[in-house]
Amino acid sequence: MRKTTYYRLGLLFALLTTISCDKDFPLTDPSTESQKMPAGSTKRMGLQASAVPGGYTLVYADEFNNNTLSPSAWYYRESNYYAGGYSKRENVSVVTQDGIGYLDIAFRDDRDWNNDGVNDISSGGTITSKAFGYGYYEARIKFFKGTTGLHESFCTHGLGFFTGQTLGTEYKEAAKKDLVPTDNQMLEIDAIELDAAQNHGKTNFWMAYVDESTSGAFNRYDESYMDLDQWINVGFEWLPNTIIYYIDGVERFRYTHQTPAYHATEVWLSALANNKWSTPGHPEPGASMKVDYFRYYNKPIAANLIGNTSFEFGAKASTHVTSWTVYDNIYDNATTDGAEVVYDGTAYHGNGYLKMSAKSSVPILTTKQLLSYIPNGTYRLSAWVKKTSGLTSARMRVLDTGAPDRYVNIPTTAQWTRIILDNVVVTDNKAVVGFSITGSDGETLKIDKVELYNKQFPLPDDLGVLVEDMGPGYLESGTWLNSNLTGYRGTKTRYSGTTGAYAQWQPTIPTTGNYDVFIYKVVHASADPNAKIVIKHSGGTTTKYVNYTTGTSGWVSLGTYNFTAGTTGNVRNYRNTNATNIRADAVYFAIPGSVPPL
Repeated sequence: MRKTTYYRLGLLFALLTTISCDKDFPLTDPSTESQKMPAGSTKRMGLQASAVPGGYTLVYADEFNNNTLSPSAWYYRESNYYAGGYSKRENVSVVTQDGIGYLDIAFRDDRDWNNDGVNDISSGGTITSKAFGYGYYEARIKFFKGTTGLHESFCTHGLGFFTGQTLGTEYKEAAKKDLVPTDNQMLEIDAIELDAAQNHGKTNFWMAYVDESTSGAFNRYDESYMDLDQWINVGFEWLPNTIIYYIDGVERFRYTHQTPAYHATEVWLSALANNKWSTPGHPEPGASMKVDYFRYYNKPIAANLIGNTSFEFGAKASTHVTSWTVYDNIYDNATTDGAEVVYDGTAYHGNGYLKMSAKSSVPILTTKQLLSYIPNGTYRLSAWVKKTSGLTSARMRVLDTGAPDRYVNIPTTAQWTRIILDNVVVTDNKAVVGFSITGSDGETLKIDKVELYNKQFPLPDDLGVLVEDMGPGYLESGTWLNSNLTGYRGTKTRYSGTTGAYAQWQPTIPTTGNYDVFIYKVVHASADPNAKIVIKHSGGTTTKYVNYTTGTSGWVSLGTYNFTAGTTGNVRNYRNTNATNIRADAVYFAIPGSVPPL
């Protein structure tokens, strides 16, 4: 795993490293929120209250109340000699004092870790096993300030199998077993970094992307913002293109950036024994950084929630797919697992795309991303794909949402084609998005620009116009009734047995141009075997005939036509055969290259 080091302005060296994992552990129960805060607690005396920004919901909290650190929720920060000291899990514990628990990260010099006859300084830290994305983060911290040599921080950062700092065996074993990404290092947000005994009270706020040091995000504050003798609420709000930093509920700094990189990442609570970056020193007895709690809040947001959405991170080809887990059920084969990022000038968006190559020896190859603690709601998942004809199966899937699993079969196509899973319902604050293939050696699926958007907000780059029965733009001629047969979205459809009856779908076309037209065919034995479909477009009218008695219900292509912006075009479905019923559901007008949503 890589190690990323940033050099500070005004100090000898810069800061932190980070790591990120996506291990499939049980969710921590946020109900522990109410288990602390006893009345009159001296631990909280003199503190300003937490001030969570409006609209947020608590979805994760660890109050450190149970005398042990949950192994399913946290990794340990561990390393051999680094930056002048050692990070060891032995220095991390959960302590209960006066009925209140907290995380204690000790700063010690009572062991000789390298067996050279001299005791070494050491400390440690914890890293969440799950990754967090946009939202509000808060920790209540009692910083150690007595002697120099300890670098204390609360941040997000990535994890990776190949980083220079070890994390013990847990994460590496999970990566070898295809349970977490081998590389999840893309960005870093430092809520606070504080070097012990810098008692003039300055704190450091930093937000940086790997491979792009953003010096404008670096900021320091006067000691009046913090009293290091007290517990301090440290928070930050992560929004698209903006980071807002808080001390004791008061906004102290915000940084706006344009870098498009995004991925959910793990949270670090860290005390780094450090005689290299900060002023050398040794601890006094009982020295430690203490953390009362870590809490994470989310809210619906108008942003893509897929990390490394277009496989651009690193700006180069790689056998390690950042932020995605590649599963082929073969132990420790990250460089030969069948998935790679390709830079060959043919990407749909940007420069990179994901290439999955089938292996006949593997029953199924899957590339997936676990999205933990996302807002509940209804989403649209889409991706651009190319697929060779020899794949026996290729699917885009959404699993583990709290609602039924969903998938769409990916068509064979030599051109970049958009596939969509619409109305994905998330009820359990999580989802797994994945692509799975089976087939002969050498058959491939290429993937680019994967997007998951909350439909509570206007969707960007909508590539089609949908007109549904009984909705805007729909009208009927003749006598029509509700049918128990379901169509698109699983809703009831309409039918008519009236001579000359027709249904019409009139779209509001946003931009003049060519559109692929699809009609949703509802199959039934009593339906018209030769329904007459008339498409009115800017070049006139075109007639098609569709057999509604055979095949399976679903979208049927009617061809590509030019439509003028506005409402001049339409599609009509006429009853064309006596003693039959004409059936109506939906028509979709798609920009060429995209397909109707499922």
